[in-house]
Amino acid sequence: MNRLLAIALLLLTSMLMGCTSKPVAPIPYLEYKSPQATNDNKKLLIMLRGLGGGHEIFEEHGLIDNIFANGYAFDVVVPAAHFGYYRAKSLSERLHNDIILPAREKGYEEFWIAGTSMGGLGALMYLTEYPGNIEGVILLSPYLGWGGVLDDIEEAGGLKAWTLSPYSPDNWQMHLWSWLWEYDQQTVKETEIYLGYGDIDFFTQGQKLLSEILPSGHTTVVSGGHTYRTLRKLWSDQSGGLVHHLPREAEHSPFQVAFYTP
Repeated sequence: MNRLLAIALLLLTSMLMGCTSKPVAPIPYLEYKSPQATNDNKKLLIMLRGLGGGHEIFEEHGLIDNIFANGYAFDVVVPAAHFGYYRAKSLSERLHNDIILPAREKGYEEFWIAGTSMGGLGALMYLTEYPGNIEGVILLSPYLGWGGVLDDIEEAGGLKAWTLSPYSPDNWQMHLWSWLWEYDQQTVKETEIYLGYGDIDFFTQGQKLLSEILPSGHTTVVSGGHTYRTLRKLWSDQSGGLVHHLPREAEHSPFQVAFYTP
C-alpha cells in the first residue's frame, strides 16, 4: 500500500467515523490500578488510542500488563478518545477537565500521556493547549500530518531552518508545527517528548522531522510499519522500548509478559 493510498483510506475512515462517533462530556474511560503505586507515589499515565479499534486496545495487546509487570508505579487511564473528539476539537479540554484536574484533586502529582497513531497527535495537541502541565509524552508511530506544511519544513532543511508564517486558526497542522518550532527554542523543556516509529511507517515524513529536534536518546526506530506488531515492539520493556522512559522507583518484577500476536 503506497503512502497516498494510506492517507486516502485514513481520511475516508475518519469521515465515516465522524458521522457515527459523537463526543460526550465527561469523556468515558477505563481505569487500571497499579499494584506498585502507593499513596506517596501518585503517578498517572493516560493512554490515547489510534483511529481504529477501541480504547480496550492497550489491554488486549498486553501494554497495560507490561507496565505493571515491569514495576512502573503508574495508575493508567485509557479514555474513549475516538475521532469524534478530534473532529469537535474538544479532546484536550476533555482530557484536562475530566481526567487530569480531578486526578490532581485526588493527589496525583505526575502525569504522562502515551499515544499511538492518532493518539500521538492528541498527546501533542494537548501540549499546545496546556503547555507545561504534564511531565512527558510518549509518541508511538504518531500521525503528524501530511504534505503541505511537512513539505515546506522538509524543503527548508528541517524545523530548525523553517520560517514561521501567519496561518489560519483552523489550520491544525500549522498550529502543531508552529508549537513544535517554539518547543525547539526552549532552553529547558517544559515537557519531555519521546518518539518511536517503524522504519516503513506510512507517516515517517513527520516522524523524522520531529526526531530531528529531539535530544539524543529520545527517539526509537524499529523495523516495521504502522501495525500493532510494531506498536508492541516499540512499547515493550524487554526490547528496550519506550516504556522504559517512564520513571520507575519500584523493584523490577520477575514476571514476564507474553504478548498476543495475531
